[in-house]
Amino acid sequence: MSATASETQLIHDWFLHRGLPLVLTRRVRSRALMARSAPMVAGVGALTAVTMLLADWTGDDPDYGYIVRLAVVAAVLAAAPFALFVLHRRGTAASEAGRRTAALAVMAIFVLLMPLIASGWSAAALAEVPAFLLVSLLAVWSTYLGFGAILLWAFRFAWIQLGALGTLMSRALPLLMLTVVVYFTGELWQLAARMTRERLWQTIGFLALVAVLFMIATIRDEVDALREDRAGPSDPVALLTGTPLQPAAGEPPARTPLSLAEQVNVVAVMVVAQAIQVVLFTAGLFAFFLALGIIAIPDDVTVLWSSEETCAVGTPPCAGTWFGIHIPIPQTVVHTSLFVAVLSGLYFTVSTSVDPLYRQRFFDPLVADVAVSLAGRDAYLELER
Repeated sequence: MSATASETQLIHDWFLHRGLPLVLTRRVRSRALMARSAPMVAGVGALTAVTMLLADWTGDDPDYGYIVRLAVVAAVLAAAPFALFVLHRRGTAASEAGRRTAALAVMAIFVLLMPLIASGWSAAALAEVPAFLLVSLLAVWSTYLGFGAILLWAFRFAWIQLGALGTLMSRALPLLMLTVVVYFTGELWQLAARMTRERLWQTIGFLALVAVLFMIATIRDEVDALREDRAGPSDPVALLTGTPLQPAAGEPPARTPLSLAEQVNVVAVMVVAQAIQVVLFTAGLFAFFLALGIIAIPDDVTVLWSSEETCAVGTPPCAGTWFGIHIPIPQTVVHTSLFVAVLSGLYFTVSTSVDPLYRQRFFDPLVADVAVSLAGRDAYLELER
């Protein structure tokens, strides 16, 4: 039995809400693509403008006219997603036309106005336009793939399971004690002092890649076990009760193999949900080690451990920067804290795969939620036949 237009839209929204956009057809994912991608472009633009503003404000000779212009652009771009949402909710032909116009205006502000504010009317501004245009195209492509839906679902799930993170951090106290001992190691401080920020991010990127590959390998096994009824709930009728895809007369939908895109989608939502937990854990440790370095390590000891030259004779170590923004913390403390926190995050990623409490509090609910999505996918494909 075919579904009505309102029922079909409800089903599409259900899959998007659960972070499975690649289950939907290409035609559905291409609908109003420019207007749907504009909020992501606006968010990136607002964040870029605020970062540029703070970098100039904390510099030696701030340009207040430049700062005001960036503040206005940041405010406009930050308000754009809310305006687009209001136009979308109205659902009239005029509001949809206004939504398309507003989306094009957001793209123009980001691609054309941002480079002009940064570099003025010059050849340098024109040279930056292709880079901003590339970012916009990547945002459109990400919207088509449903990256925003995946990310929003993962954030919602991670927020619901935030209490599990507190329990896990309390169980990670032995790890914290070990890393505290490593933190007070002179050789580590010497490495951090001589490591450029670019090399530090390259190292962090390599460790993050190792963690992601480990999560993908672990989660793929979980998805295979789920499809083979070796893990999680398996009765599709019970799973889909109360959903837009609830089977009629209690008849379970036929189970079909996942396509490559669907496998990637399912693994991606689970990896992103777990990665958010790891990032929150790592960020908490980074803040802890920053505070520890500020409180426990005097400036002269920082210079002694790192063999670092001060900015001037008789002065403390050079202040650090964070994405171009000057902060009142020595650069070596920032590097060491970040490096130790990321190493701890990698250890946390690996150790949680065998932690029964982590599985009970976080992973089992995640598998159960994905089981509902996969049962809904089988019912949707049967409906489309």
